[in-house]
Amino acid sequence: MKTALVDALIDRLGRTQKPRKSGLTLMIDKGQMGVRSIDDFGEVAGAHCDYAKIAWGSALITQNLEKKIERYRAHNITPMLGGTLFEYAYLRGRVPQLLDFARELKLHIEVSDGVIDMSHKDKLMWIEKFAKHVEVFSEIGGKIERQKKDWKTVVHEELAAGAHKIVVEGREIGPVGQDIRSEFVDIVIESTSLDNLVFEAFERKQQVWMIKKFGPNVNLGNIPPTDLLTLESFRLGLKEHTLLHTYERSRDGAESGKPAASKDAAVVATR
Repeated sequence: MKTALVDALIDRLGRTQKPRKSGLTLMIDKGQMGVRSIDDFGEVAGAHCDYAKIAWGSALITQNLEKKIERYRAHNITPMLGGTLFEYAYLRGRVPQLLDFARELKLHIEVSDGVIDMSHKDKLMWIEKFAKHVEVFSEIGGKIERQKKDWKTVVHEELAAGAHKIVVEGREIGPVGQDIRSEFVDIVIESTSLDNLVFEAFERKQQVWMIKKFGPNVNLGNIPPTDLLTLESFRLGLKEHTLLHTYERSRDGAESGKPAASKDAAVVATR
């Protein structure tokens, strides 16, 4: 399809383009993505996917790992390791070996403490060590039960240690089937710039909620590969869930002569 015909139709709403620092989409590869699947995915959705997280500790058992990494990079999608692999290595005293693994394959990594009992001092130390070689996405929040921490301090310290982004655990935002904890999101948002945060949003209702609150360029993670085009449609108002919301934002922006922004996002930006 000719680009000019698409451009005549679409309202891009200020949506960022790759390579981007905001509006990131982190896809979750749970093992279903083989080398041919990655090529198919990259051809139809690669422009909308920034990172592919090789989920949990599955990088240690998936076949053709290096070939998968190569194909992701061929489509300008950055592969990374999941946080559970870090926790697995930490429990066994093998984080130095994991650092060698990540450095050798040039794989970015998620550092998390969602299940294990680890001091924050240790977490900061490993963020700093990994960050000397690869990008670190530091995940905050519990996977099994909610954590009670001074989130503002946690976010500040982990960014200062070298975290590239802070990933907010989806189960803290709102477990599957439950309402989103908007008060928790507000606390995290008050801790740093929106661009520094990635909200896990496996469920579509979480994706829609985040886009309506913060606009099309909110960073979202744990997106299933089958949902990549759905998510991008949500961001641009090309699906019924955000059709009217994005139209109103676009209209308000046209009337003011400025790019429209979510009212909630505008408030956040001033904090």
